[in-house]
Amino acid sequence: MFLRSLASISLLIALAATLTAGSGATRIDYPEPKGYVNDFANVIDAQSRDRLNALCSELDQKTHAQVAIVTIDSLQGDLLEHYSTSLFNKWGIGHKDDNRGILILLALSDRKSRIEVGRGFETLFPNERAARIIADMVPDLKQQHYGQALLRCTRTIATTVAEERNVKLRELDPSSTP
Repeated sequence: MFLRSLASISLLIALAATLTAGSGATRIDYPEPKGYVNDFANVIDAQSRDRLNALCSELDQKTHAQVAIVTIDSLQGDLLEHYSTSLFNKWGIGHKDDNRGILILLALSDRKSRIEVGRGFETLFPNERAARIIADMVPDLKQQHYGQALLRCTRTIATTVAEERNVKLRELDPSSTP
């Protein structure tokens, strides 16, 4: 009985390996995180990078919410949803005790963007809200004002989280708006 089960398991493993190899699945090399702002496409200006880092740091300290901002050149042939979910999980965005993390991803050559949210934010940032936040970035993205687009997106997210936690964020002061 044990050998029959072992043979069945071996057959299933071999079949899964064959299907994966035949599907054209490629191994994606995900970048390693460098902090809150991960500009692997080198498109965010220094002033925007500094503001984004300050806002994400303050948001993390005061609300226990982590935002990771990532720009990449390409999805390497992967689907946007798969890439963003895999990167989110690989990096472990959000504190383990409450899973309040958000990934903002721009894939430039693919002309795609996505907001991936951790389980702790699923009710605060449902898909419809995330899509509206992405849509608000489009005018800046079309003009290749990536830093400004990401600031707009991150401020919207930070404002929502700060209101939910009933805290004030210094980095959201109107005088800091570009």
